[in-house]
Amino acid sequence: MKTILLCIITILLSVSCSADEDFEAAEILTDLANAPVTDNNFPANPINPFDMEGKRIYEALEVYYQKNHSPNSVSELADQIRHISNKLDRGEGKSSRLIPFTDEMVQSIMDDPDNSMISIVQNSVLQAYAKTNLINFLQHLIVKRLEEFSITYSYITDYEEEVLADTVFTSEETETILTVASISRYSLYSEEERKDKDWDILVGSKPARPLFGTNEVPIVSIIALLERIL
Repeated sequence: MKTILLCIITILLSVSCSADEDFEAAEILTDLANAPVTDNNFPANPINPFDMEGKRIYEALEVYYQKNHSPNSVSELADQIRHISNKLDRGEGKSSRLIPFTDEMVQSIMDDPDNSMISIVQNSVLQAYAKTNLINFLQHLIVKRLEEFSITYSYITDYEEEVLADTVFTSEETETILTVASISRYSLYSEEERKDKDWDILVGSKPARPLFGTNEVPIVSIIALLERIL
């Protein structure tokens, strides 16, 4: 009788363990299915035909950071902007104005980024509709710079998709706005990477108090570079 009971218990335990393993396997498969896809091209946006413009700025920043630390003064930020602006080539038939990025210019943007950006866009050759659209995008971007990059990335790529679908823009305006969006996306991503690297370096040491607020450096840079793009 005891032998029969032991057999029954063994069978039940075996069935139970098998069921648990099947459940755990199902959970693992579900987790894998829901896991985010890693894209080696992140933060690229393949639907933006002018994505390369932002990537070039990102590469210029990488070169800059190989020789310099993160900007922590107005002069250092102005120097960084001058460095990356040299990489902005509007292409054949589009000559960009030579803008002297002075400490005073950078300081004025820092003091009032919203109105600085509005002034630059309003003085551009874009039609009224395009000006309003771009200003609205940049105003929201100034606010969203405080959020996680994944959220900001989604905001920018959603905007790029809307621009591509908008038939009111001329081809030149579409190119200009998508270039601004691409540069914004890569600039903010570069800053995100820089923060992680700086944290790794500063662990165990006392960091100097930063002059700039969260993602203020890329926002000021983007606004300053509008002079070269619009």
